[in-house]
Amino acid sequence: MSEANNVWRVDVDGEQHDIEVEHSTMTGKIVVRLDGQVMDEERLWFSKEKMEFPVGAHTARVTVEYAYGGFAARSALHLDGRYVEPLRK
Repeated sequence: MSEANNVWRVDVDGEQHDIEVEHSTMTGKIVVRLDGQVMDEERLWFSKEKMEFPVGAHTARVTVEYAYGGFAARSALHLDGRYVEPLRK
């Protein structure tokens, strides 16, 4: 596993996939990886950024938003509209 801020391991159609999100409050940069491959890179300019990408025949949506008055950021994963709990380090 990498040094990502959040990591999820999801089972989609019998295959396990790792989804990782790195985000920086200093630069606003967000990197989303699926099984180590970069799926999307964005900047968090305002209060919330949503990124969608396919995982097999399903749709994953990662949401990153500022927290604690902009001093931190938090991310969440929804797969086909359902919340997925991140792995704990």
